[in-house]
Order: sequence, then C-alpha cells, then structure tokens
Amino acid sequence: MRASVLHGVEDLRFEEVDDPEPGPGEIALRPAHNGICGSDLHMYYATGPVAPTVLGHEFAGTVTALGEGVTDLAVGTRIAVRPIDACGHCQQCAAGNTHRCFPPRFIGCNVAGGGLAERSVVPRVTAFPLPETVSLELGALVEPMAVSFNGIVQSRIEAGGTAVVLGGGPIGIGVLLGLRAIGVTDTVVVEPSTVRRDVVDRLGAADVLDPTTDDVAAVIRARTAGRGADAVFECAGVANAFNTALSIVTPGGRVVIVALYEEPVTFSPFPLITGELEVVGSMAYAPGVFERVVDLMAAGHYATDGWVEHIAWDDIVGEGFTPLRQGRRAKVLVDVT
Repeated sequence: MRASVLHGVEDLRFEEVDDPEPGPGEIALRPAHNGICGSDLHMYYATGPVAPTVLGHEFAGTVTALGEGVTDLAVGTRIAVRPIDACGHCQQCAAGNTHRCFPPRFIGCNVAGGGLAERSVVPRVTAFPLPETVSLELGALVEPMAVSFNGIVQSRIEAGGTAVVLGGGPIGIGVLLGLRAIGVTDTVVVEPSTVRRDVVDRLGAADVLDPTTDDVAAVIRARTAGRGADAVFECAGVANAFNTALSIVTPGGRVVIVALYEEPVTFSPFPLITGELEVVGSMAYAPGVFERVVDLMAAGHYATDGWVEHIAWDDIVGEGFTPLRQGRRAKVLVDVT
C-alpha cells in the first residue's frame, strides 16, 4: 500500500509499505482525511522520527476489518482515532491519567499506524465512532480540537470570562472555538500572520491583535480596566509570546502552555511572584476530553468554513508543511485517497 513515511528531518517519502492486518484487539480502517499540525512540523523540521514512521495522528476513516475479539464495532463504521498509545500499567495510567503516560507514545508519531496511508491498523480502544451529524472531515479535527479543549479545561476559565489566545494557528483557533462553546466570548487573539488574523476575525474573535505593531499588554489592560485576562493560552511556542502571557494575565490567573517549543525560553520570575500566577502545561487531552469534543461537534460548535483547507496527498510538503510553517494557512487536511 502507499504511505507517507518520515525518514528524517525534512525527509518525507511517498512510498510502498507492507499492508497491515489487524491483530487481536485491533481494527483496520481506511483513512479519509488526515490533519497536519504543529507536532508534524516539529518532527519534520526539527527532530525527525525515532525510526522511519508512517506519519499522521489526526485522522478519521471507515473501519474495513476487525481483529480477533473486537465485537462492538462493525465494518463500515466511521471513526475518529485518539492516537494516544498508553502503556496501561505505569503509575499515571493506573491513576486514569493515560495522557500523562511517559515516555509519550502517539500513533503516527512514534508508534505505527499513522493516518497518511491507504490502510491503518490501530487498537480498538483508540477508535471512537462518529455520530451521523459529525462528518469524516470533522472527525479528522477531533484530535487537534481536543488538544485545544484540554487547555481550556486546564485554564479553569468560566463562562463570561476574558481570555487571550497567543497564536492563531490550528490550536489557537481550536481554543477560540472551544471557549465560545462553553460561553466565553470575550476572547482576544494575538497573531502576526495577516492571513491567520483575517481567519480568526471572520471566526468572531472579540479582537485580533498584531504583536509586531500592537502594544498587546496595553490593549489588554485597557480592555479589562487594568485587571488583565482571566486566562491566557500560549499557542505560539515562542519566547516573546510566553513573556507576553505573563504580562497580561490577571493576578492569581492562569497561563496555559499548549504550544511546543523548539528553543529554550528565558524569562523573569518577577511577574509570577508579584501576581501569584500559575503557569500550567496542557498535555494532549485527559480521558473524557476527546469524547466531549465529539459531542460539541455534534451540537454544531465547530464549523469548518473559512479556516480548514483540503489538499491532495501528493504534495504534503509544498501545500501543507511549508505554508503552515510560514503562517499562510490556518488548518490543512490531507485527503487520503
């Protein structure tokens, strides 16, 4: 079968690989769409894979075969894949925190079964049937939207609060949409890319700022009568954004780190001390978050118009990786056909 295999930094090959068969407790599926996200860019441009890997961890498709012991799914079922491959026996797994299993293992990153292939085999436990009202397109977005929503859970923000999202890429957009779904509409998005600023403006952000020209801290202070935002979501993964987050959150508020960083960050702890701030990480999605996003999608909270673009499978780098890294696109789904 054909698959996109990452061999090393900036070495992605479209090649023939063995066609996998489901073993006990596994299912096979035909992926329909696979999203490209910051983790893929991080692997492609910075780290490379541990070993040659069929790429793709944001995907949905149709079940084509069932392994031994799988009796609660049928061939033809449409599913989204939750790609966490937890060990099931470490302290965190035993406590129910499978998303904190260490070292992290994700299908399509460092575990076989990625969605950029004509056929994928995954454990049954990772397959989530989609309601009739949730398309396969939305199904491929459940994973990144769950990443975003987990950050919202970590923030503890409540309906009616004020939020700032630093970074208007796919995860930042997911935070914006997820906040709206829980009743937080006073959301400011900070993004240097003109293309992405236009996207989040059309999606209904309360305000959209350009960090290269706007005094973000001054604007947020003015909007909140000097109080600061109740929660700040760092979705950019750059030092300037991290330091901005510390300067605009309200005393006692939370800064949630949802981004991946390629470089170390230097910062002064003074704002942390004087404001008694909390800086928390958000790792993937806790149990229950993936399902909650599916339910919110079924309720109509994640429209794809204006920010999701589809590309063909034959030029993932030129049409996907490059424009995403340059901020010229918001979200890309590869049509795996």
